[in-house]
Amino acid sequence: MPQNPPEEDVRPGLETKPFLAHLEDLRWTIIRCIAALGVGVIICAFTARYIIAILYRPYIQTGQDPTKLVNFGVVDPFSIHMEISLFGGLILSLPFLLYFIGQFLLPALTPREKRFLAPIFFAGSMLFVVGVVFCYAFVIRAALQFFIGYSNYFGFQSMWTAKTLIDFEVQMLIGFGLAFEFPLVIMVLNVMGLVSSQQLASKRRHAGFIIFVAACCIIPSTDPFSLSLLSVPLYVLYEACIWITRIFERRKAAAVKVED
Repeated sequence: MPQNPPEEDVRPGLETKPFLAHLEDLRWTIIRCIAALGVGVIICAFTARYIIAILYRPYIQTGQDPTKLVNFGVVDPFSIHMEISLFGGLILSLPFLLYFIGQFLLPALTPREKRFLAPIFFAGSMLFVVGVVFCYAFVIRAALQFFIGYSNYFGFQSMWTAKTLIDFEVQMLIGFGLAFEFPLVIMVLNVMGLVSSQQLASKRRHAGFIIFVAACCIIPSTDPFSLSLLSVPLYVLYEACIWITRIFERRKAAAVKVED
């Protein structure tokens, strides 16, 4: 019996490679990511004193003296150094990590999907940086001022350790950076056709609850003031995503009409 001709690839224009070649690409992607992260960690390790001075600024702006901070643990200075090096290296190397991951994914994408890859990864890096800057410029100082005033209200003297303060600030910065990736996730799902602006608008209450739960998991505190510092901006971004997805859908519909 004559053999049936092979079926055409449903995703034309893709680069085909054997399985072992994909594993080799994955290995080099992991090596490049580790190398980029390592360089970032080394840079932050040698500049840790300057980074600590930057982290102290919101604390100083509240009228406190960072020289009065203490360390009760023997290895606390080393722990602080490692924390700043690792998380600082992650922030510093993030654009390169996304670039290397994008290079690995590029051959598996169609030409249309490739056009969206660069803007998506660029937006991801920018949103993370915006989240970190927003937290540093507006949130940390307000949160510290709130807790200092709250402590004084009950007649307590705020005697924090350096590790406690830096842990709090680093967790807030990383948490806000990751939380600000939320709009990007929504936009990617919309481009892929998995969610629509109408669905997003109809699920506002559910989204508000999910945002509040996410804020509880991200913020290293459970007081309503700190939770609102993250929940409110995230919900505003969610509403902005609804309007942006509507614009995208209208443009897509207009483009389809023109092609027809």
